[in-house]
Amino acid sequence: MDDIATEIVTIPRKFHTRDMSIFDLLKETGYLELHNEVSVSDIRNALARDPACVQEWMQYIDDQRCSSSWYFVLNAEGLYEVGFYDSNTDPARSNQIVYENAMDACAAFIKHQIESIRTL
Repeated sequence: MDDIATEIVTIPRKFHTRDMSIFDLLKETGYLELHNEVSVSDIRNALARDPACVQEWMQYIDDQRCSSSWYFVLNAEGLYEVGFYDSNTDPARSNQIVYENAMDACAAFIKHQIESIRTL
């Protein structure tokens, strides 16, 4: 699963350099067929091998303009928050989990995000 996780964490980088949709980039990783076998831990290990990917995912989130999506932000307390945002609900934010470590938060966010993409 290391190869798939390594490909997954570099999706935002590829998105900016290749003319492909996020769904097609995810499909290309092999994740769609083996999604149950790729864990948050696998993704976190891949991020540890290429830490620049954490910032790339944060930039990817900043660039999104969706009415509902998973998010990953540095909150006012200096902690990393992962949750789901839906502008059509009250409250708009749900499923929030706070992490002290950016890499742990990013790995959790990525798993949520790619599952959302996979089930479109």
